[in-house]
Amino acid sequence: MVLSRSLTSLDIVDDEETVCFPKEFLRNLTLLESLSIEGWRKLEVLPEDLASLVTLKSLTIEECRKLESLPEEGLRGLESLQSLRIYKCPKIASLPASIQSLTKLQRIQIDFCSRELERRCEKRKGEDWYKIAHIPEVSIDKVLPCSWVMMAAASI
Repeated sequence: MVLSRSLTSLDIVDDEETVCFPKEFLRNLTLLESLSIEGWRKLEVLPEDLASLVTLKSLTIEECRKLESLPEEGLRGLESLQSLRIYKCPKIASLPASIQSLTKLQRIQIDFCSRELERRCEKRKGEDWYKIAHIPEVSIDKVLPCSWVMMAAASI
């Protein structure tokens, strides 16, 4: 699949089977400002070329139940990122240190993820708080209901 270089917004939704993105899938999207990855039930890693999206302002990762982490190097290149939303990703337990280098990040929203991630991001107490303390708007809400955690564990 070849994506148009002129795309400014891309929503990639509802893939029940794919474990990873094709190599260099995002590489040439030099104008992309908004990316949403939603409903990739078996996705284990985000694309390596995420860091090439230097104009990206908004990133949403939603319902990626097998995704265990955000890529350290992949985030480092997102120098224009202003908003990051992580929703219903029960296996993400911590944030990468590279999130500190995102100086334009104005908002991070983490909803219905793991208790561990919620604990690590707790204001002034959690191990990951120092990584996000520079972000003006931090929203860490409800943990994932037990039924979601059990469904994620059962699908392993």
